[in-house]
Amino acid sequence: VVTNHGGRQLDGSLSAIRALQRIAPAVAGRTTVLFDSGIRRGTDIVKALALGADAVLSARATLYGVATAGEAGAGRVLDLLAEELKRNLQLMGCDDINALDSRWLC
Repeated sequence: VVTNHGGRQLDGSLSAIRALQRIAPAVAGRTTVLFDSGIRRGTDIVKALALGADAVLSARATLYGVATAGEAGAGRVLDLLAEELKRNLQLMGCDDINALDSRWLC
């Protein structure tokens, strides 16, 4: 799991997304890479997957949904993330989520 829990307390620390850029290629094919930091919207998921994450974890957004509407709220947050991810892939012209790599990023 590539994460930056508590890292925001150190202003000079490497961001999790930058760490992902280094870690994913180094372990490619040998282990599953999960990314857990700053996932708030579909574009965040696209970036993490394009940089080599196999999957993303998003607790904060889901917990906000739970806090406002219980289980239904968590489900709604996950639906929104999935819709945003799909829309972003369409806007990018990417037909296959598995085709994402760093060439898709600016």
